[in-house]
Order: sequence, then structure tokens, then C-alpha cells
Amino acid sequence: MKSSKLTPEELEQLKALQEKKNQDQLKRFILEQTESKVKDKFSDKELDAKNVKRKILDSIHDLWKINEVDSNILRKPADYEAIFTQDYYREMFRLNNWEFKGVISEKPWQAGRFTNEIIYYRFSQEVLPILRIVNPCVIPGLRKHKHHQFLTPGARIELSRFISEATDVMKQFNDWDSFRIEYCKRYNVPYQLKFQL
Repeated sequence: MKSSKLTPEELEQLKALQEKKNQDQLKRFILEQTESKVKDKFSDKELDAKNVKRKILDSIHDLWKINEVDSNILRKPADYEAIFTQDYYREMFRLNNWEFKGVISEKPWQAGRFTNEIIYYRFSQEVLPILRIVNPCVIPGLRKHKHHQFLTPGARIELSRFISEATDVMKQFNDWDSFRIEYCKRYNVPYQLKFQL
């Protein structure tokens, strides 16, 4: 890991900023889950919906009642074990024309974004937002644990299958965008095409 040139005070400020960002993300997630368009503004129905939102925001335990969260996510991290293979990263680097020699240990920030899209988005829509909440960034771009440490044993088996399938599909393509479009269509993963000038 690269040495940080930040002072302890700057690290504390970054931690505080990240904590606020994580809290905002949790609130936004809960609001999106409970938000629905109400035709009669200021009706009893709308006030009831607002009361429900407040109750949910007051207790994080309600999040564990969301469909499939409890069956996929642990409340405390499991011991670390390598799940993402070197083959997976070699293919990702090859398709993106990123340089590498031998074992890939350091990755560009895009690797995490791509992994979220093609691997973690294959779980139900609640899983990745909850992983981001239970495993917050310590400082921007750095988490204390890996997301997969918060997955249940069954979900980790599924994760390994997703990684293997992604690696197999990557081997069939010569560029990331072509792979991504085919993979996302094949496994019904939401994706957005980049606008290129």
C-alpha cells in the first residue's frame, strides 16, 4: 500500500467527510426504497408515508428486513480469503489495455467500479448499497474490509460463480465495451452506454 502524505488531522477530516457521505448514502437509499409518487399532495396518505420514512430512518435494523439482505449479507465481516482470481484481473486489464506484469496487486480505481457493475450488480438491487453501508470507506477509495467479507457463505459461492462467468465471457472479447454490453445483456445486469464524442 502506498504511504500517505496526509497529516493525522487531514485523515480525521477525510474520515469525517466519508462518514457523512455514508450517512447521506444510507438516507438516500432508504428514501428511494420508500418513496413513491403521491397524487394527493398533503393528503393523509402522504403524511403516513412520511411517518413511515422517519421510522425507517430512525432504526438501521429495519434495513435487514429488506428482501434478500439477511440471506446475503453478514452484520460482521468474515475472515479474509482471496475470491477474485488473477485470471479475472488479467482479463480486465487486457480488455482495458492497462499494463501489468506478473501478479496484479495494485489496480486503478476503475477496476472497483467495473467489478461493482459486472459482479455485485448481479445480486439483488439492495445488496451493493447495503454493502457500502456496512463496509464504509475509511478514507475516499479505501475500505477497511473487502465487500465480499460481508457476504454469507452461500452468497460467496454465488460471487465465485459470477467471477468465473465474467472471466469466461471476457476471454471472448478484445475490448471492454464490447464485453460489457454482451455480458450485461446475457446476465440481465443494468448498464448505461458511454456517450463518446
